This record gives sequence, C-alpha cells and structure tokens, in this order.
Amino acid sequence: MIVTHSLRAPALPSRSTCVALGLFDGLHMGHRAVLQATLAHAKSRVLEPLCFTFSTDYHTPDTKQGMTRLMSPQAMEIQLSQMGFGRMACPDFDEFRELSPHSFLRDVLMEQLGAAAIVCGYDFRFGRKAAAGVEELSTFCREEQLDFLVIPAVEEEGEAISSSRIRELVAAGQMPDANRLLGRAFSIDFEVIPGRRLGHTLGWPTINQPFPPGFTMPRFGVYATLTRLGEQLYSSVTNVGVKPTVGSDRVLAETYIQDFAGDLYGSRVEVQFLQLLREEKKFSDLEELRVQIAADAADARRVSAPFLQK
Repeated sequence: MIVTHSLRAPALPSRSTCVALGLFDGLHMGHRAVLQATLAHAKSRVLEPLCFTFSTDYHTPDTKQGMTRLMSPQAMEIQLSQMGFGRMACPDFDEFRELSPHSFLRDVLMEQLGAAAIVCGYDFRFGRKAAAGVEELSTFCREEQLDFLVIPAVEEEGEAISSSRIRELVAAGQMPDANRLLGRAFSIDFEVIPGRRLGHTLGWPTINQPFPPGFTMPRFGVYATLTRLGEQLYSSVTNVGVKPTVGSDRVLAETYIQDFAGDLYGSRVEVQFLQLLREEKKFSDLEELRVQIAADAADARRVSAPFLQK
C-alpha cells in the first residue's frame, strides 16, 4: 500500500480517485460500509480507491476530544490493504485543521488527491472548526460535477454503531459485544518487551506488551485470546493490568501462548481478545498464581476452540 503521511509532500495518484473520507479509528462495521461502498463505486467508474484519514498526534478535532484508538496505524494499513485499497492519505490533523471547507475540498481532495468521487458517512464533518457537513459536501460535488455518496448509519439493536460505543464496551470488558460491532476481534499488536521472566520460572512463559498512550484500554482482568504468529493462530490467555501479585510499573498485556515456544522480543505480535474470564487479582504466593494460570489456560482453550476450527 502507498501511504502519504504529509500533504506537504504527497504521493500523487496516477489517475482519478474515489476517496473515502473519515477518521476510521476502529474500522468497525459502520466504517466498513463506507469503505466497501468506496471500493464498489471505484470499480464501477474505473477509479482508484483512496482512503483519506488522519492522525491525531499533535491535535485532535473538537468533535473527537477524549477519543482513544481502537487499532494501531500498522493494523489499519494491513486491513485496508486486505480490503482492496492500494493507497491511503494519513496526514496529521494539524496539517489541514485550519483550512476552510472549500479549500479542503478543492486544494486537498481535488488538486492533490485527484478526487472524481467522494464517499463519506452520514455524520462526516470537515473544514475549520468542523464548519461543514454532508449538505455542504453534496452541494460542492454537484457544482464540481463529482460523484458523491453518503452512507447511512449502520445500526445494531436500533442504535448506530460508533467508535465511542465500542470503546465503552471494551472498557467494560464486554468483548463479544465489542467484537460484534467491530466485525472483527478487538486486537493489540504492540512490540514485545523483556520482562522479569517469572512466567518461565512458573512454567508458563509469557510475552509482555505495554499499552501506548492514546490506545483504548480493556478492563483489567484475564482474557481468553488468540495470538497470531505469521499465518498461525494460537490459543492464548492474556492478563491486562499491573500484575498485582508480582508488580509492574506500567499497564501491560501479559500473554501466555499455548503450544508455542520461542523468542518474540522486539516483535510486533497480534493478540485478539475473545472473552473476559475473570477479574485481575492479587494472589497470596507464586504457587497459587501458578495454579490459577493453569486453570485460566484451560478456560481460554475452551473459549478459543471454535475460532481455531474456522
């Protein structure tokens, strides 16, 4: 995939594009409706599909204050590529937040990104201080003879699927519900860092992955998970929290990968969350912890079995 991280030095497309507009911070079912419509329209018009999103490393839109990410930028690129996108523009919001709606549409989308068609969700807003929405975008596209598609809300139980709704479910540890709205498993793919190797001592070697700032934090507890290593999925069990029995100076995801032995330090490893098994707790000694890990691993294997059979 060709990714443009700055509007100041864009990798210009070679032909006209059909542009999907949105933050797409979780690639949930609502986002996927916009993206699938973009791919379908691009194919029908022989246009290049392009996803326009943005990072919030320096500034966050007023309408997105307090948001946390539901997936890493690396995971987003992989999933967009798998969907069929070959190009993504992902500048920081700071680069265009002061542009008027007209300047954003003409100077960025049309002149830099070659938009001949634009697709967005029903609640998309743009321009300085989010001054414009789909009505203004529709008028602009009509005047400039651009195709324009606005995608209605995708609902679940009568309520629009949204990133904020999913974040609340993840924070409550309600993974099956969150995963249903996402259309995939809530996952992390952070770098594995060295730990104290107590898991090896206990006979349950684990990997440690610290949560980066700005990422959605699951409820502290022990989860049945799946871990992807290359093309292989493994049953696993993951503790999210501060490891109260042995202590940790930061919030970690600590994962025991069943039926695997190897060194993963420095690697980015994908861990998919399936179900909360129990709350995080402090044990009286390491032997009690060891016994509980064995029970957690058995529970995790039972939960993950149907997913491994697909």
